[in-house]
Amino acid sequence: QTDKPNLSATTTIVEVSKELPKVSMVNSCLKKLKFHIASFDVVVKERTTATAITEGTWRFEHTKAFFRDDIIPFVKALKKLFTSFVQCLIDEVTEVQNVFKKMKLAAEQHCEEKNKFHNKMEKVLQENDRLLTQVLSVEIMNVVVRENVKSACLNVDVCAHCVTIESKRNTMPSPASAPTFAELFEINNLKAQAQAKDTLILKLKEKLRSLNEQCDDLINKVNLKFAEVSDLNASLQEKVLVITALKEQLNKLKGKAVLTKAVSLNPIDPELLKVDVASLVPKLRKNRTAHTYYIRHT
Repeated sequence: QTDKPNLSATTTIVEVSKELPKVSMVNSCLKKLKFHIASFDVVVKERTTATAITEGTWRFEHTKAFFRDDIIPFVKALKKLFTSFVQCLIDEVTEVQNVFKKMKLAAEQHCEEKNKFHNKMEKVLQENDRLLTQVLSVEIMNVVVRENVKSACLNVDVCAHCVTIESKRNTMPSPASAPTFAELFEINNLKAQAQAKDTLILKLKEKLRSLNEQCDDLINKVNLKFAEVSDLNASLQEKVLVITALKEQLNKLKGKAVLTKAVSLNPIDPELLKVDVASLVPKLRKNRTAHTYYIRHT
């Protein structure tokens, strides 16, 4: 008789982890099943040997006891083992599915975090570029301001030196350098002439500005007229095309050529237009029908 399988020992609570189980419950169930089959094979071999048959132990009581003690428990244990095997297989497959689901969720979460980190890095790089551009602009501005300050300081120094020299010149007595009355009069005349020229230049500028405005107006009017003429030419061209098409259609309908140009008439001799009334019979002159017939056929 073989040992009965302990179901409580084979049923275990598996905690789903992020990696696959190292020990498979299906393998353990298969090992137990193999052990039970081997034990049953040993019992069958012992019961069916030639020695046992010749000794007369193979009888009904022996067969009944054999079924009761060995075969029936083996079948029950085999059923339990198969049930446990199926349950363990289902549990293991479920566990593997759960592990794969968790791995998939972890991969998706990792991808999402990676995208967030990538976006954050792009924002940081953009901010760094902006700050770098700002720093460079400030540095360039500082250099320009520094150069301007240097040039301004040089100009101030030069101006101060010039003022000092001018003040020294003004303080020095120089009666010979004083302008005469004639020179002052000539200077005033030159100033008046310059002012008159400036006034004339201003007037000429105003006149030129007004002429430019008038020219612009004339140019606009000419452009408008040119546009109108272009539209009229286009419409005339369309009408010419329509007339040409109508003439061609008319030629097709008539089946003969139609003159499109004016034909000069030959001069008619006035003598041909005269009516010879002398040849009429006097008695027919009062006959209206005969007279009308004569007019139509002459």
